[in-house]
Amino acid sequence: MTLLTPADAAATPPAPAKPSSWRPDIQGLRALAVLLVVIAHVEMPGFEGGFVGVDVFFVISGFLITQLLLREVERSGTVSIAEFYVRRARRILPAATVVTVAVLLYAAFFLPLSRLEQTATDAGWTSVFLANWHFAFSGADYFSTADPSLFQHYWSLAVEEQFYLLWPLLVLFFVPRLGKRALVAVAATVFVGSLAYSLWATGSAPEAAYFDTGARAYELAAGALLACVLTGPLTSRWRHVAGFAGLALIVVATVTLSEQTPFPGAYALIPVAATLLFLSAGPDTATGRALSWGPVRYIGDISFSLYLWHWPVTLAVEKALPHDVNFALRVVITIALSVALAALTFRFVEQPFQKKQVPVFSRDRRTLWLWPISVVVVIAVAFGSAAYGETRQAAQQAEAEQYFDEHGYQQVEGEDVDEVQDELGEAVKVAESGAPIPPEIDADTLRDAMWTDLADSDCYASQGEQESDVCFYGDVDSDTTIALIGDSHAAMWLPALDLIGEDHDFRVALFAKMSCGAYPVVQDAKGHIQEDCDAYRDFTRDEVEKLQPDAIILGARGQLNMTDEPDATVDEQWADGVTEAVTDYQSMSDRVIALGDVPAREEAEPKDCVDAPGAKQEDCVVEGESIEAHSNDITEAEATDAGAKFLDTTSFVCTDDGCPLFAGEVPLYEDDSHLNRLWVEHIAPALGRELEEALP
Repeated sequence: MTLLTPADAAATPPAPAKPSSWRPDIQGLRALAVLLVVIAHVEMPGFEGGFVGVDVFFVISGFLITQLLLREVERSGTVSIAEFYVRRARRILPAATVVTVAVLLYAAFFLPLSRLEQTATDAGWTSVFLANWHFAFSGADYFSTADPSLFQHYWSLAVEEQFYLLWPLLVLFFVPRLGKRALVAVAATVFVGSLAYSLWATGSAPEAAYFDTGARAYELAAGALLACVLTGPLTSRWRHVAGFAGLALIVVATVTLSEQTPFPGAYALIPVAATLLFLSAGPDTATGRALSWGPVRYIGDISFSLYLWHWPVTLAVEKALPHDVNFALRVVITIALSVALAALTFRFVEQPFQKKQVPVFSRDRRTLWLWPISVVVVIAVAFGSAAYGETRQAAQQAEAEQYFDEHGYQQVEGEDVDEVQDELGEAVKVAESGAPIPPEIDADTLRDAMWTDLADSDCYASQGEQESDVCFYGDVDSDTTIALIGDSHAAMWLPALDLIGEDHDFRVALFAKMSCGAYPVVQDAKGHIQEDCDAYRDFTRDEVEKLQPDAIILGARGQLNMTDEPDATVDEQWADGVTEAVTDYQSMSDRVIALGDVPAREEAEPKDCVDAPGAKQEDCVVEGESIEAHSNDITEAEATDAGAKFLDTTSFVCTDDGCPLFAGEVPLYEDDSHLNRLWVEHIAPALGRELEEALP
């Protein structure tokens, strides 16, 4: 979101000749908008809809930029495109470039190589104001917490700059020739066309639509349209109504919208309308005077830099602090550091350029060189940072090779749960002794061994699919059949069951759908279509009933993507789901097993852990406390009460001393929650013995 203003309506009042052009309440409105975004990003409860601050900025920007252009036409009869981009360069590029370079340097010294390379790539797209399309085409989800880009917030700068490639030209073409009314028609056309497209795009591809310039242009056009028809703030008593109505709409949007809301689409009209009401009300209202208060205005002054800094600071603080740190402390540190950096950037970067105090760029024409200079600087630092990261990684791997040449690898040959527990205990000791990451392991090679290597994509259902082929593994010619039912956390055990089936003469029928567990609960992740999940569960039930297997194994990632309902908590929903599924499948087989889940490793995600600067195995050991572990207690109680067996899988990955990432040179996990196929195959004998006891 670009907190951008024209030069004569920026952080300080314009020349005394036109004091009425400066609106102190708009500075306060900027402050409100940026604080909403910051508070939402630090995950303050009750502010989930704070992302609408971006939409507030879009409307403000369209309003002020159009006002500036119309005044220029009124004064000179034309629009200087060169001068327009001179002002934009002074306002945007110095602060944006400084923050971009600082973030790249942070990534080079503190982030794993995979994240560093992602950051360098993202920086290149931001430098040419195409970040929004980069994120849209790469499948990024703005609301996802999985590996968010340090530059993800730069998408809105890109949207604005793309809009302003065209808008000044339209003003130049229409207004001098046909007058302001022609621009009203143009703005109205853009508004209607973009809104219609936004409604369609948000419905068909919501993740991409969030970043789409076409789906956002109507917000800037709304501000532009108001600038065309509003000669000044309202003077009647209705200005007070407009001010309070704007505030009410902002509050409604902030507390009712969330990551589950299809956005932008029609819902973005709420903050758009709120901002139009605020801008119409003016400073001579209760809301306007509150927004014009000095400290609030100062936050508005530094709002551009605050927006640039807050997101990388949020991610950096989250990474630096312990996983269990007090929430309030994390929020205070994040906001305080963001404001401090923003204040320094405003004082020593933004203001010198805006006041023409930087000698080389004091002349307007020279200022245009900031555009190519910024691109060259960012790309050079991005390449340099990535090269440094690769050199650092190579040095770490060389040291690891030397270490294991001297010390060798732990031997892993466990045949039962007790022996696997001994292996895991020894692995924790190896990690605590200072052992490095095995040299052949990095973020990419971790995922070289996955359960999907065994299963063709037609044998399981992905997003948008309601059926799959029924595929068999193990001894496929056997008359004895075990049905494996669930999501990817059930299917990740397939490599072990395949080996066990070959040794014990049974076949395994796979029924798996991504993010759709065996238990009939609502898993309402953004982009996840619950109807598809319910339909696949119905498909599975029908197929299993036809198959009449000798045994059924149920599995799921514990309480994935679940939320409390008005009449039932997540725990209650999970308990009911387990009971219902077990009871239902017991009508098809008298031997039903509910698999426990393994703990996720969110505090030490494997791909980040193995590539981190100075990475050691000890840094990858976690305690095993997670929502998955919590769900296991409920699953065990409900499954056994319903007459099924419960098989605890935690003992295959954790001991009382912790959960290591490596046993010898074998990685246990391939991502934050799925087991590596090599480890699953290694523990197949132990799992087989547990199944023999559960399935006499």
